[in-house]
Amino acid sequence: MLGDLFYEAKGKITSKRVLDLEGPKIESSYFLEGRMRGEIEVVEIGTFTSISIGDGAYFVEGKDIVTVKGSSDEMATVKAQGISKLIGDSSKLISGSNFYRSSTTGKLSFLNNLVGVHEASVDNDGNIIYKVWEWK
Repeated sequence: MLGDLFYEAKGKITSKRVLDLEGPKIESSYFLEGRMRGEIEVVEIGTFTSISIGDGAYFVEGKDIVTVKGSSDEMATVKAQGISKLIGDSSKLISGSNFYRSSTTGKLSFLNNLVGVHEASVDNDGNIIYKVWEWK
């Protein structure tokens, strides 16, 4: 069951590189800033790979680290999978699932073993709008 929206962020793709011509397989790194539960300011850095699955769609897998803004001591990790599709002439919509791990104490402790459902829109300039809902 889809739960509440708990994370909204904005950011940008910071780099891309080709990992393999078969597929092809492309790696993208990005930086996000946002809020979890409306009050916890966070920074997220991550890398995802995209492999073409035909008809302009890509299978996407990512690995991220989320930290409380201003504190490198409190962090969570994220593994994500999804499908990227073109919307309109220039944007991509990525939808999928996130699997979180964190310590059991602190502001990000609610993320430990949480499963999220995400949606990210990415324009041609690499700007990202990112939202995550809890899967209950």
